[in-house]
Amino acid sequence: MDKDSTMPIDRLSFALFVATAMGGGAFAQDGGVPLRDLDADRLDDGRIRIEFAYEGGACEAVGPAEPGEIVEGTLTVNFPTAATAEVCTMQVVEIEVDETVAADAAVERVAVTLLAPDGSVIGAGTAEVDDD
Repeated sequence: MDKDSTMPIDRLSFALFVATAMGGGAFAQDGGVPLRDLDADRLDDGRIRIEFAYEGGACEAVGPAEPGEIVEGTLTVNFPTAATAEVCTMQVVEIEVDETVAADAAVERVAVTLLAPDGSVIGAGTAEVDDD
């Protein structure tokens, strides 16, 4: 097999790697990257600590949590991401998130959404709030 006949496969492999690593739109619609160890702990009557980890890009940072509405005991919380460099390697790293958000006693669970810089969903998950 000559070099020219393997080039399309190399490009396809690279494209699939990039889409998987960066949480591309098509992958996000099917659940996206898993939010591992998603946990929500009540700190007091007005705050909840949310923790999780995911596989993201080496030049990616998670911004402050953006709490939304409470619907039937579930607080929606978005975590936007931003690129930390214009040019970056495609290295995949574990990114850990640990944020405290305002949440009254009516909140029983959190619905977390991790957002790409363009607003598309990278990953999502829910967790019951532990009152310990």
